[in-house]
Amino acid sequence: MSQTEKESLLALEHLMEEFFTHSTSNGRKHDIETQLNSFSNQRDCWKLCVYFLTHTSSQYVSMYALTTIESVINRQWVSLEWEHRVQLKSALYNYLIEQDVTAPYFVRNKLAKLIVDIARFDWPHFFPEFLTNIIQLLQSSDGQLLGLVMLHITSEEFMSTRPDLSSCRKEELTKLLQQNIPQIFQILCTILENVGIKPRHGATATPPPSPTQPGAAPDLTRELIAASFRPDNKFITRECLSTIQHLFTWANLTAIPLGLIKNIFYFTNISTYAQDDDDMCVLAMSALNELFYRKCTPPGTQNLFTELYHHTVQLLRDIVCPNSTRIETLGNDFVDKLSELLALLVEQHLWRLEAEPGFSALDFLSLLYQLTIQLPSVQCYLRCLAVWAAFIKQLKPQNTHKYSEALLGLIGVVLNKMQFTYNLSQLEEMDNESDDDNESEWKVFLKTSNEVVAMIAEYAPIDTFNEVLIKWKAANDVYRLLENAIDDINCTLKIEPSENIRLHCILRDLSSLTQTLARLSTLFTDKDNDYYKRSAPIIDSLVHSLIKSASAATNSKFYLLKSRLSDDFVEVHSQILAALKTWMPWIPLNSEIMSPHLQELLDITLPILRGGVQYPGKITHSAAHLLLGLSNMVFPPSLIILPSVVEFLHLAPNLRFSGSHTREVVNNAVCNILVRPWGELSHSDASHRNALINTFFDGLTREFKELGPHSSENKVKEVVSVTLPLLSHIIEFGTDFPSQSKKLLYMGIKPSVDTALQVFSNYSAIPEVSDQILALFLNVLSVLQQQLGVENTKHAVEVFLDVAVTQQQSKNLSGLDKLLQILQIVVESPGSTYKNFLPGILQLCMQHVYPLVICQVNEQPDIIIALLTLLHSILVHRWQYFYMSQVRLGHSPGCSETEPGPDSPQQPAQLLAVLQVFGQALLQPDINVFRTSLLALEDLQSKWKLYQKMLFRQQLLSQFLTVLCHTLLDRTHAIFTDDILLAIYNMAAINFQTFFDTFLLDFLQNMDGLTSSQRDSLKQSFNRETDMPTFIQHFQRFVNDLRCYRLCNMSIPLGSVIL
Repeated sequence: MSQTEKESLLALEHLMEEFFTHSTSNGRKHDIETQLNSFSNQRDCWKLCVYFLTHTSSQYVSMYALTTIESVINRQWVSLEWEHRVQLKSALYNYLIEQDVTAPYFVRNKLAKLIVDIARFDWPHFFPEFLTNIIQLLQSSDGQLLGLVMLHITSEEFMSTRPDLSSCRKEELTKLLQQNIPQIFQILCTILENVGIKPRHGATATPPPSPTQPGAAPDLTRELIAASFRPDNKFITRECLSTIQHLFTWANLTAIPLGLIKNIFYFTNISTYAQDDDDMCVLAMSALNELFYRKCTPPGTQNLFTELYHHTVQLLRDIVCPNSTRIETLGNDFVDKLSELLALLVEQHLWRLEAEPGFSALDFLSLLYQLTIQLPSVQCYLRCLAVWAAFIKQLKPQNTHKYSEALLGLIGVVLNKMQFTYNLSQLEEMDNESDDDNESEWKVFLKTSNEVVAMIAEYAPIDTFNEVLIKWKAANDVYRLLENAIDDINCTLKIEPSENIRLHCILRDLSSLTQTLARLSTLFTDKDNDYYKRSAPIIDSLVHSLIKSASAATNSKFYLLKSRLSDDFVEVHSQILAALKTWMPWIPLNSEIMSPHLQELLDITLPILRGGVQYPGKITHSAAHLLLGLSNMVFPPSLIILPSVVEFLHLAPNLRFSGSHTREVVNNAVCNILVRPWGELSHSDASHRNALINTFFDGLTREFKELGPHSSENKVKEVVSVTLPLLSHIIEFGTDFPSQSKKLLYMGIKPSVDTALQVFSNYSAIPEVSDQILALFLNVLSVLQQQLGVENTKHAVEVFLDVAVTQQQSKNLSGLDKLLQILQIVVESPGSTYKNFLPGILQLCMQHVYPLVICQVNEQPDIIIALLTLLHSILVHRWQYFYMSQVRLGHSPGCSETEPGPDSPQQPAQLLAVLQVFGQALLQPDINVFRTSLLALEDLQSKWKLYQKMLFRQQLLSQFLTVLCHTLLDRTHAIFTDDILLAIYNMAAINFQTFFDTFLLDFLQNMDGLTSSQRDSLKQSFNRETDMPTFIQHFQRFVNDLRCYRLCNMSIPLGSVIL
């Protein structure tokens, strides 16, 4: 450059100041960026950058200079002259050491990273003092913080999957660091002792016995130094804990000294610190959690995890200590980390400790119990429940008796916590507004509580059930008394205003406890359980009480009262109805209560459903599910003889409900009653049944069947959007019906199916219409194809194909994915009848759909996935269309179709075109498209030995291998690395000799960005072992080294000597 260094610095400072000025326009900023990039690309720009660093006071200039130097190190380091490398390394290191404590941390950290970047290439061969310098800094009082920063960055950079390092270099760095880890841990242990710990008074509580030495206890100090930290010590502590956390992610567990664990635990209980030091506790917990995440525990680490357990117990003891206020000041972040630690301990390590003689987790559970009770916030309490859930999941049946008392004690805690009567202040603060997933803070809390109760009930069902039932009865008794407390004239409750809050709590608790009982119902329906008969009288009483309460709610209509409690009454009513459905199995299982209760259940259900929108949505929805449960459990003729049921069947098609999806549930119940097996029927009974079916479906689809070619588009859209989703849902519901029931179902919907084809022909250009009709036929073919028959299926497919060809000419993609799914069902249909459709389907796919969607893969990924799925289905189910079967070729019937067998396809051009679609899909950026194609190819290999076919070997194998190798190289679909490697192995396994001697050589020869010596090195270093694990391991090394070479070569200026 012609300018002097000083002039260049002034110019750069001016540019940076101008760039970061708010008034600078975007256009001007772009011009400045162009100038700066131009300077950064000059070969010796780093020399000026070193000058800028040491002579500027602008942080912007410093960061720009450091970023430019970073680019030089990462892209040009190996090509720099030796003297320049020494000069730059020394300048950076000296400048880093000279930074005082007031220097911006981001400048310091950037400098440290540049030193580490150099060490990634040069240590220990050309930078032997690198780690020695860090250790010296760690051991000096003035440089300790800087040493920690450099150690932390070293851990991060050396252990990351950097693309610019070869596999050998990565392994070398890991090995060298592991060798020094013991010394580093000892130094870090000393640092923690010096910054915050000194001996304290003896422990006042005895820690639990050691699993390995019964009766012995670790020597733990209990006090932290009371003196305040100097500001630099706080920084040192935070950086030290953060560094240890990262080291724990990869260091050998056997190298971790127990003293380090003790010192880290000190910082989890810093009750004498100021509030802004809470992050130290969180950092300490985070470091410990990294150890608990290590599932693989090599021999020699038992003492480590025993020590971790003892310190965890002591931490809990300190937190819940009666004389401590620590629990009141716990932050959410700390409780998050604590619950994470406890859950990891329970899930992954407690079982190993339990195997030791003399070990008991009772101390741990006792403290966890106290923590659960004392935690001040609901969120903290829920995290404790997650730990309990983890413990119960790990509980072995033979150990249940040891912990039964603790588990039963937990039930009381959970039930009290979830009741407004005992916990009003906390529960009232919870949000009960549902989000997009129909969840709310309250729903999550209640669901979590009920799940923990249910988990305990699996080990103590009757005790748990009785404890819940006692509390439920108390609330239900009050609820039943309200029936006599209604002022019919004023439509109010005859209670004192002061009683409203108490009654609100009781109603909320009744609703919650009813849900708890419903959740427990699944434990009492298995006749093989020994407690089944013992619990029968209690459950009979519960069912009776539920029916009486539901009857009272239906008759009294509490929700209509002029009361602030109307929402509570709605919730109670809906939950009682929902609970009755869950206990429904007890009606047929206990015949003595069936007859008297059946009419009662109908009396509390049908009036609500007949009322439709007059009732709140929650209540009608629960009533609909109760009716559905009845229709599942009771023999249909037993229902159809009841006048109230027949009346309801006639009303059902025209009912409207305020609750979402309630109408669908009602339709399902009606279908259950009408089409489920009725047993042997007389001619008149069968005719009566058919008439009821036709009446129901006629009422449901009347407006739809009235549509014609002259109906207005708005009318068509409105009717179709209402009617067809209801029909589709009914058909889906009938998936598991027996054949005779499906026949009756098809009889009911057949007129609508015929109408749908006519409407599709006339209105297929309207997306809302075509989508719904295709969705209907997708369900019809999935569930009722046998009933639809071959001719009707053929007619429908012809209509869809004709319309599809027309629409593709207008590039209308509406409903195309559903059409392809319909064609897939046709292709997969058994028998030879449907194979006549195959030429037309392939023509549509290859000539019309594929050219249209391949250009819009990113915008319409679902359609290309549907196309790939259809083509895969054609090859799987109609393979004989391309390759004649063994039997037809004259081979023995016992000959396997999966052998390589015949190798001359009957439609070679068409098969090649289909397979090339899968190849094109592998080139797409959408990960789901890529995955669908890759898994389809692997499935075809597994089923039909696709890769061994001559057509594939000669025309596609090399192309597919090349695409997959480039995908690994570019890391565009890294999430599927394992699947890609397996596919490459399966393709290479067709002929390993050809793969090693031909494909790899051609692949390397055609690869840009490599030198001849690098190609030779890659070729010679590739291990030719052919077992799958070894091949995949060495292929990963091959790809990693290839990526490293190309990356380094791209960044080296022309004419440079490559080392």
